[in-house]
Amino acid sequence: MKRILAVIALTTFLVGSASAQEIPNVEEINSPIDETTQSARTNLLAAERMLFAADQALDHAAVITSSVTVDPLVHTELRRLETGAPGARAILVIGPDRQLLHDSYKYPVLPLDLSDRTYFKEAIAASDLVIGEQVIGRTSGSSFVPIVKRHGDLTFVAVTTPFALVDLQSECGDCWSLAFQNTGRIITMFTPEMQASKNLLEIATNSKASTGTRVTRYLGSVVAIAWRKSQDFPVISVSVRGLL
Repeated sequence: MKRILAVIALTTFLVGSASAQEIPNVEEINSPIDETTQSARTNLLAAERMLFAADQALDHAAVITSSVTVDPLVHTELRRLETGAPGARAILVIGPDRQLLHDSYKYPVLPLDLSDRTYFKEAIAASDLVIGEQVIGRTSGSSFVPIVKRHGDLTFVAVTTPFALVDLQSECGDCWSLAFQNTGRIITMFTPEMQASKNLLEIATNSKASTGTRVTRYLGSVVAIAWRKSQDFPVISVSVRGLL
């Protein structure tokens, strides 16, 4: 049924703008749609694997900072946690004064006030794990996705590689992968140059279904968009593939 509906939808979009011989046959449409659905699944599996590991690492970091009082030892233990979390580049601890307290990447830490960071503000207001939007590191100049959690007066941040959250779909030149918050705000995407319109993202965010696939027009093209919503984390994984 899904295959029939996909072909009907695509044909409807093309009526008046393409001749009959330009419309692909059923198999030409089914294959990329199925691949888009599989990519959305791969996106979510990759994202959840990274988020589970980051969540556990931040919990363990909280135990370390509450039981170890020697800063060099804290740094060493945070470094160990970082290497065990896929996609993590560093683990940061922000103190109650909103200053950087520990950094698994560098010791001694740099004097940084992180109170203006959006992910820090979101973590203060949240009761669980926060997946922030992609930002640029102030000292490294590199992009990262902050995975953040509060424990008491301390804020713990896993500095993660953006593309650990998405399937790169390197074999496809007309494909994009996205991870975004339940609110529709984009966490990260590949390729970075992709222009994701609000209407495209709303297909997934406005759907009550936790998983789905749709064929639609986008920027003068026809694309398949597939999404999967995590049951464990506030993240939606999306895959987009050009059809025509």
